[in-house]
Amino acid sequence: MVMRTRLLALWSCVVLVVVGVAVHVVSVSAADVPGAAGSVVEPGPLETVAGTGEHGHSGDGGPAVDAALGEVQGLAFDDAGNLYIASRPRGDERGAYIRMVAPDATISTVAGGPVVETDESAVDIASGGLAGVSGIDTGPDGELYIADGLVGQVMRLDPGEKPTVVAGTGEYGHAGDGGPATAAQLNTPVNVAVGNEGELYVADAGGYIRRIGADGVITTVAGMGETEASGGDGGPAVEASFARPMDVEVDADGNIYVADVTRLYASDGDTPSHQIRETATYPRLGTGYGDIPGHRIRKITPDGVIATIAGGEECGYTGDGGPAVDAELCYPRELAVGDDGTTFLVDEEHHQIRVISPDGSIDSLPTYIDDPSALAIGPDGALYVGDGDRGQVHRIPLDGDPVASDAPEAWAGVPDRWADADPRVVAAVAGTGSSGFSGDGGPALDAQLADPDDLAFGPDGTLYVLDRGNERIRAIEPDGTITTVAGAGGLGAGLPGLGPTEGDGRLASEVILGRVSGIDVASDGTLYMADSSNDRIRKVSRTGMLTTVAGTGKRPDENNIAAAGALATEVAFHAPHDVAVAPDRSLYVLDSDAHQVVHIGLDETVQVAAGTGSAGFSGDGGPAIEAELERPTNIDVGADGTLYIVDGGERVRAVGSDGVITTIGGKEDSEFGNPEYDDSTEGVRAIDVFLDIDGIAVDDAGTVYLGTYNSIQAIGPDGVITKLTASAGAAALAVDGSDNLYFSDHDQVSVLPKVSEDPVPVAADDEESGMQWGTVITGVLVAAGVAVVYGIRPANPRLGRPPVPHKPDRNR
Repeated sequence: MVMRTRLLALWSCVVLVVVGVAVHVVSVSAADVPGAAGSVVEPGPLETVAGTGEHGHSGDGGPAVDAALGEVQGLAFDDAGNLYIASRPRGDERGAYIRMVAPDATISTVAGGPVVETDESAVDIASGGLAGVSGIDTGPDGELYIADGLVGQVMRLDPGEKPTVVAGTGEYGHAGDGGPATAAQLNTPVNVAVGNEGELYVADAGGYIRRIGADGVITTVAGMGETEASGGDGGPAVEASFARPMDVEVDADGNIYVADVTRLYASDGDTPSHQIRETATYPRLGTGYGDIPGHRIRKITPDGVIATIAGGEECGYTGDGGPAVDAELCYPRELAVGDDGTTFLVDEEHHQIRVISPDGSIDSLPTYIDDPSALAIGPDGALYVGDGDRGQVHRIPLDGDPVASDAPEAWAGVPDRWADADPRVVAAVAGTGSSGFSGDGGPALDAQLADPDDLAFGPDGTLYVLDRGNERIRAIEPDGTITTVAGAGGLGAGLPGLGPTEGDGRLASEVILGRVSGIDVASDGTLYMADSSNDRIRKVSRTGMLTTVAGTGKRPDENNIAAAGALATEVAFHAPHDVAVAPDRSLYVLDSDAHQVVHIGLDETVQVAAGTGSAGFSGDGGPAIEAELERPTNIDVGADGTLYIVDGGERVRAVGSDGVITTIGGKEDSEFGNPEYDDSTEGVRAIDVFLDIDGIAVDDAGTVYLGTYNSIQAIGPDGVITKLTASAGAAALAVDGSDNLYFSDHDQVSVLPKVSEDPVPVAADDEESGMQWGTVITGVLVAAGVAVVYGIRPANPRLGRPPVPHKPDRNR
């Protein structure tokens, strides 16, 4: 289809991986940050525009999203903005339909119907004159052209009329060049494209590209029929050979693009011709014997010279970020081409849309499509994708939110909610204290949470809460309103393999997530999560779109080590348990079962930041990559780039800018499995204290906060540890830009305001009764104006139940 709108630039997420090099933290300027040199456009979240996901034929006259479609075979737009959908039923019912979605989103059937038997043909013919529709396109006068591979003809459908034949006699073959197209023989016309002057191009799976001029005369412009392999690059297209041309498109300059894919049953003389033709028309019906492989995109210039611009004989998923001609593709049987030559193609094997830019480089959209079966570019500039197996049509906006050239300054202009609060007086922030899910859109204090397990702040002061029990990520805005930003509840699992994970490219709040075990937020507002059930790292963009940035979804073999330079999406994690964003927006990933921390850098490579891969405790004072870790559980990064690691839940280790690792807190468990935990008080070195750590957070001054099952403690820059609470534990911690420490415990999120300041003195009567600071904390619920003493059940049920000591779950 000729593009009639200008395409905007595309964003794609490409991360390369290298392993075995020590990380050295450096300061970076905005120019070092991806996107700083210019704006990058990210596609918006996928939305469904037609189909319920159930196969059938219903819904005419109503909203297209409420209609049942068959397997989507083709898409096309006319100049009036009508979207045409070619589909066929599945299961016992057979037929072919053309549906039309009007600009007001209502759907109707304009051609086709169920199959009826005829005596004149060996092929079942639909009552509307269609048998096997596999490709469509629109002309300048609003007419629709239809490739019907099962009857060997091309039809024309004018508004309000029945289909008429414009090419093909119905006898299969290759004949008639130079004469009327209606008197010519076609073999298996599977797709059509209308050129700039109204001419019609036909992809014939028999090995040809035919052209029908405005005068109705047909000629062959490429191909020599069924041959032993694709060939002829660099020479005249009419002397070239195809494996099987399955789609044809034309750009504004008159270049012709051909999807040249594997020919099935190439040497199987026992297969009936009608079965071969049906398989060519509907290639997902199965594979044949003696296939001639092909996974190429080929281009024919206006002067008739043909060349391969992407792919080869092998089915694969490689090459993103490099020249498309060196990339591997997999069954790219559907295309859409923009006026500027930007080419979109499907990869059914990897559930993906790949993009060839005008400069010849290839990338991928970060969007998961279950069965990408058809493509079209709409008048709005968005990409429309047919999802064959699901019987749906989706829209992917290509004019997404441009990423700012400079990262916003964290906390710039963010008001301090607790400016008037007393230092270290605990206040509730979110949760009623009763486990459950409720409250989205209202005050966070009135919402229910279930085991909030990690916290992270965005640059605008929004607090993100990993609501583990509800399989969601919630956001508490600075005004106290709570919403869900990721997860639709329930436990999901993506499909293993390269490319996106199921749900990628959609609004994160609509996707059933796997088990997320850690979150963090970059300075540009991007939310990262460790998806431990899928063994991947995923992110939520500022537009709310969910994508995968690292991990294959498969656990590695015992001796599997990521190869230097491998794509992050091709690296297998053992158990990604936590993530932490560095000041330069690079990313650390804690791979707990691998006993390592890895770093995804701005240079799009991965390096080992800490750990040899063997479990143990060693290496202090030396390179972190030569040190042993044992099932590290949490990580965080300081403002100076220092990486902090909770090692085995019992030690805190720090990796400085020189790559050297040291232990800054915790000591060896002298009584295995049941140590005596020292009561840390002022003046005690953190390395002399037994620790049992649930969560960690670091402030800009380098103070390290630790959450345990019954207290919150702080390790100062001088290495001295101090207890901040005695009866209030914390599963997760986060520090905002105003010196307030947030923590989660027992289905609630609370805050210690002005945590670095001295606490409010305990009243004399409390001292006489023995309630000393450090033994029990008196809190004032600032937002509600209600006092609460931690350790005593509050009268207001919104304040939650008293803490119950519990041991940390280090495998959460």
